[in-house]
Amino acid sequence: MATGFQFLRPSSILAIFATALLTHTGRAQEDAPAKRVGIIFEGTFEKHVNSKKPADSELTQMVPYYEWDYGVRAFDESYWTKNRFTWERITAIAERLGDDLMEVIEPMAVRDDRGVIKYAYIKDKDPFLTSIILSKKLVEKFRDSMGDSLHVMLIDRHIVYVFPATGMPIADYGPALVDEYRKARLPVSLEVFLVDDYGFRVIGELER
Repeated sequence: MATGFQFLRPSSILAIFATALLTHTGRAQEDAPAKRVGIIFEGTFEKHVNSKKPADSELTQMVPYYEWDYGVRAFDESYWTKNRFTWERITAIAERLGDDLMEVIEPMAVRDDRGVIKYAYIKDKDPFLTSIILSKKLVEKFRDSMGDSLHVMLIDRHIVYVFPATGMPIADYGPALVDEYRKARLPVSLEVFLVDDYGFRVIGELER
């Protein structure tokens, strides 16, 4: 009996849904303006058209990203060229973004029995969290409690550990940090950064 309804096979339904999804997201990617642009630190096991390693690094890379309605996307060559980006320009933008984040994030301090800070960690869902390592405000934030030089680890895109450089207390937490890195959802690396008023550079890697 004819009912006026046409039933589609599941494979046809999936094909139509996939086509609609690709059309929608493709149009959005082309038309939606970038909300923010900046740098996300990632492990070198990720492959990108545009990336750059920090000074003395082997396992960490800086990757330009832009944020839009559906999350963040790494720059492709056309986006980089069309918007006339250079590494000097993107780094300056990322530094300002790192400054802005340092104004609003709240580090969690871990103290000993005397109340002295042993280390601090910063957790946040912001996709550009790792760019705080570019900000001069990172050292300023901890200068009174940890001194002028910091050891910083970017375990995951969404968690940053900060230790005082003096006395190398970070060594006492090596196994725990390695374990956390192995469990990370978006791991960066086990490299240790020395951060001070002159900038940042990698000084070594925690043993796996």
